[in-house]
Amino acid sequence: MEFKDTISLLFSAVSVGVSAYTFWLVQFNRGALKMTRPTYVCLKRDAGPNWPKLFIRTCLYSTGAKGRAVENLFLHVHKDGHSYLFDYWGHTDGGRLTIGSGLFVGPTGTANDHHFNLRGAPDTLLFASGTYKVEIFATVVGKGNRKIGEIEFDIDGQQAAELIQIPDRQLDLYWSADERRYVGDVRPTESTFSAFDDQYPRKPINAVRFDG
Repeated sequence: MEFKDTISLLFSAVSVGVSAYTFWLVQFNRGALKMTRPTYVCLKRDAGPNWPKLFIRTCLYSTGAKGRAVENLFLHVHKDGHSYLFDYWGHTDGGRLTIGSGLFVGPTGTANDHHFNLRGAPDTLLFASGTYKVEIFATVVGKGNRKIGEIEFDIDGQQAAELIQIPDRQLDLYWSADERRYVGDVRPTESTFSAFDDQYPRKPINAVRFDG
């Protein structure tokens, strides 16, 4: 066999391999669910019951062409050795906040506002000063719970005092590219998305807290 025939066969084999890999990527590989770093984080309390709420703005995307179906999103908020479960999830849909009931995420991504409430007594978690670590989890169809992100931020003494003593205050945190951390200010709470609570009323239940 001549050298040029060997090169031709080699290129043919490589071409077949690339075609097979591309077919697998497009037809079978669903990829992994990922999220971008939230550029905006908000801590507040819902009007009325005063449930602690954590609100983030981010983009979810899949690394595979087929995409992923998300059943649920929830947070673990860590502070001073305790972990608090924020599993009452809502997200924007066409500009309107609705209860989280599944979300398809494709390779081009989907940007939404995600709202999470702590389903427990309103005083289970006070936004006291200190460092907070927030782990973001997704329940993916066929895969179960997967951690898809983590953020950290600090609340200083003045911010904590306002959040605790004045119910209608919220802390807006924005990611600073220069400082590589979240910086924010306390301001009056915006009374938007009240229909979310009116449509899905809740009753206080026992506090949800995990030590350790």
